[in-house]
Amino acid sequence: MTTTDAEEESPTGSEGTTLSVAEALALAVERHRRNHPEEAAAIYRQILAVVPDHPDALALLGLTEQQAGRPAVALELMSRALTVAPDHPDTLANRGNVYKLLGYLDEAEADYRRALELRPDDANVLCNLGCVRRARGDYEEAVAWFRRALARKPDHVASWQNLGSTLENMGKRTEAAGAYREAAHLEPESPAKFRDLGAAFYVAGRYPEAAEMYRRCLALAPDDPRAAHLLAACTGEGAAARASDAYVRAEFDHFAAGFEAQLAALEYRGPVIVSQAVEAILGWLAPRPVVLDAGCGTGLCGPLLRPRAGRLVGVDLSEGMAALARRRPEYDEVVVAELTDYLRQHERSYDLVVAADTLVYFGDLTEVLAAAAAALRPGGVLIFTLERTEPDAAEAGYHLRPSGRYSHTQDYVATTLDQAGLLDLLVTEVSTRKEGERWVPGWLVRGRLRGEA
Repeated sequence: MTTTDAEEESPTGSEGTTLSVAEALALAVERHRRNHPEEAAAIYRQILAVVPDHPDALALLGLTEQQAGRPAVALELMSRALTVAPDHPDTLANRGNVYKLLGYLDEAEADYRRALELRPDDANVLCNLGCVRRARGDYEEAVAWFRRALARKPDHVASWQNLGSTLENMGKRTEAAGAYREAAHLEPESPAKFRDLGAAFYVAGRYPEAAEMYRRCLALAPDDPRAAHLLAACTGEGAAARASDAYVRAEFDHFAAGFEAQLAALEYRGPVIVSQAVEAILGWLAPRPVVLDAGCGTGLCGPLLRPRAGRLVGVDLSEGMAALARRRPEYDEVVVAELTDYLRQHERSYDLVVAADTLVYFGDLTEVLAAAAAALRPGGVLIFTLERTEPDAAEAGYHLRPSGRYSHTQDYVATTLDQAGLLDLLVTEVSTRKEGERWVPGWLVRGRLRGEA
């Protein structure tokens, strides 16, 4: 069969038949809908070899790149598609999603609003506008957008889900649980709905009910790392010595876009506490120290550390978080890596290592503190924060809390620092954030590596 859309060589079907571009696009879309994005992407690329500016192939190839975790490539392809066909609501909405993922909230909102002008009753776009407002910390307006979406489409699961999480951010726990229940009712085979309902029960202090929701999630998705970790956190059964890489990556990729707004709601002050501790020991450091922001997240420590750093490096396990940190001008480099492995690969590389609210995902601190000590240059300093527990609540010296974060005893922290070979120890009480209306008790910790003899 010869092409009807272009004179050049055309894409081929599974039996070697030559397809028209329209037929090839239909085949690719069918593969895409059947959850075979790599097969679909190969056909989209064949189409673009024939028609380089085909807007649908560009846009849909961009969607496969987004699904493969390559948002920058997705953004470039979707932007090319919109240059050719600027008023395509689906492409505008999809590019808005990529912008939101990358933290470009102004650009995301502009794309969503233009898509909504073209298709005013699109519940997906209304919901996404709500997500942008939530990421900005404007919870009241976010709720209004989610309710507008539900007025158009009462069974719109994503809007119920996002309404629940926003109400949870606002402290409206009963209403949040109701929204999560509605989402779970509408999509009873979706594990994420039960996981998020479990989180709502946790916030309300209803741990047995939270655990039951996590079990229901795992019955549908046995490999869900977030549900598995949080179930152990609620029950104490099967608690690991540290959060798994899969849990940390999934948790923070999920929250990346709205992370800073959520921390603002918690009155988070970890970066300020850490930077004050850095100011107190400047006399110990080289004039232009090489600094590692360990678990840098979106880079909130960057502006506070940059004035004192000759070189500033960030490392984080979450690609979503690292992408946002890379947008900040303060970092010379941002690396995606597991922290302990990264430290082991950079012996005697840093004058200062800071970790604000990072080691709360480690119960056993032995390996990570030893690796941090090895990464320090002689006389270098390690500063970090933890959550605090009492000895009678943590026989091993640490305890996995229902939040999914670990708390540590003072004696355990001091002993582990000493075992790592660090001197000038400081373990003092602080609090970096609130849960509900209460400050979470914590520690500010400091240790120094012996200088040259």
